[in-house]
Amino acid sequence: MTPTQPELQVTCHNCGFNSVCFPRGLSKEEIIQLEDVVQRRKILHKGEFLFRNGDPFRGLIAIKSGMAKLVFHNEQGEEHIVQILLPGEILGFGAISKQKHHCSALALDTLSYCELPAEQLHRICFRIPTLLDEILRHASDAIGTQRTQTLYIKKPAEQRLAAFLVDLSHRYAYRGFSGDHFSIGFTRQELGNYLDLALATVSRTLKQFEKKGWLEVKGKWIRILDKEVLEKIVAGEKTG
Repeated sequence: MTPTQPELQVTCHNCGFNSVCFPRGLSKEEIIQLEDVVQRRKILHKGEFLFRNGDPFRGLIAIKSGMAKLVFHNEQGEEHIVQILLPGEILGFGAISKQKHHCSALALDTLSYCELPAEQLHRICFRIPTLLDEILRHASDAIGTQRTQTLYIKKPAEQRLAAFLVDLSHRYAYRGFSGDHFSIGFTRQELGNYLDLALATVSRTLKQFEKKGWLEVKGKWIRILDKEVLEKIVAGEKTG
């Protein structure tokens, strides 16, 4: 199976801080004002940090291309993956209150991003009131994604994996990418970390889904062949 999905990249005109990021509903003039404030950053490579736990809050970050993971480490130094982020999604909300980050964000592959600087947030939201609505929408979406993970974390392995794949499928489709053929970004070890499952359980469950004809799997790439049955698993219904 050769990946056929186009490169996960969205230009500043239609993402970064545009229709799938902040400026949904903003006028062309307002978007121009916003683009004057947004800072473009260099490309990061796999494993490099967007920010580290304890770093001061420097602004909200919009992923332009590539994928990232949000992680924290317990007292024993073990990594726990909190969230996976796709192009067009925003991170940094958790640092606004205390003005410092309590998690770390790392690139899962080659990644580029834009940043709305912290010192400009109040001024630009005052100039563009609609922007505040978009910031709150993205914050709400981030909370919703984490809530979904929490709801399924104690469910059987099949339900956890199906919920993860269906959620990722919807998020890709919303951003104009294929919702049936996509990269999960994670290694199987990372996927097990995220879903709180053993590596062997992740591998076995993926093979089970593939054997039943619901998925095709090649490395980090997934092709969903029967989304309806995955949605039934998420809902706790029998699949026959």
